[in-house]
Amino acid sequence: MNRAKAVLFILVISITNSFAQGSLKKSSGSNINPFRRFIGNITVSGSIGYGATFNSHEITSGGIIQNPNSAPLIFDNTFAVTDSISIAYTNWIGNPSVIRNTPIDTTSFLLGTDSIAVKYKALGTNIPINVSVHYVFDRYRIGGGFAFEPYFVGDYRPGVFKDDLESFKADFKLSYYLRWYFMLGGEVFKTKRNMIVVDAKVGTYNQQKKHFNPDVIKKGIFFNLGVRFEHSLSEYVKVYLRPSVEFKNYTITIPESTYNITHNLPAFYTNIGVTWRLPDRNKCPISSCHTQINHHHGRKNYRSRVHPFWKWQDPDYGQNYPRLVKYKGKNKRKINPY
Repeated sequence: MNRAKAVLFILVISITNSFAQGSLKKSSGSNINPFRRFIGNITVSGSIGYGATFNSHEITSGGIIQNPNSAPLIFDNTFAVTDSISIAYTNWIGNPSVIRNTPIDTTSFLLGTDSIAVKYKALGTNIPINVSVHYVFDRYRIGGGFAFEPYFVGDYRPGVFKDDLESFKADFKLSYYLRWYFMLGGEVFKTKRNMIVVDAKVGTYNQQKKHFNPDVIKKGIFFNLGVRFEHSLSEYVKVYLRPSVEFKNYTITIPESTYNITHNLPAFYTNIGVTWRLPDRNKCPISSCHTQINHHHGRKNYRSRVHPFWKWQDPDYGQNYPRLVKYKGKNKRKINPY
């Protein structure tokens, strides 16, 4: 009889504990402030990276004149050419300017691009600095951001007549872009500490007015498609690597003419960054509380006061230190390590 009573007592205690744990697990989510629950899905990101832009454009109308030891010029070849070209143009990358009375002699190379197009290419280097905010719902994320992007460009080299046409430089060595964009993405793979996200950025950009004349330039939007490899450092902080490809272009109109030149700027980027998810729980209000995981006081659920945000924490409930605080560093010699 005593054995039966003991078994019945243990069974009742087990059932009671099961209900209590279920109630606690349910309350841990239900007692979070709705506003905190909302902002807990907001993530702030910052990144820096490296980009390679493959600049190219084609001269498909008018003519090109190349004099020795000088940059090539374009001109309207519908007019008769004598011993000089009355109006020619240079710097058609960003701010075209007029060159008058360009001499022609036996060393000059003349080419009509209505018979054969001339394609120029140059490699540019970008250093994108991004700040963005996105909201996570289920496996998806939506947001936007801003970027400041210093930009270096190399020499433009012709694709044809390489022995007759010389390369040329833009009138700047360093310029920059300013970007604003909309972002949309989704998780495609996830473990407790790692995640892969495919996302796209679509937006607009401004070029530095000092080097790109907005009165003669018509820009389109840019489209950037990338994959983010994220790794959790803690419950709130992640680091990530994001390779991406991008497509954009702009069209420049040559003054005093009807020439339009389209510049294509496909690019490849690699960014490294840090994300911080806003906490979905208030910090524990009890100054003497040293609990290191998410926990309850009364009916409310709080996050730890003592766990550094940069240390790994389980995304579900936080994490105890592998080694107690009183055994760490100088605390070992203190009477009251807390």
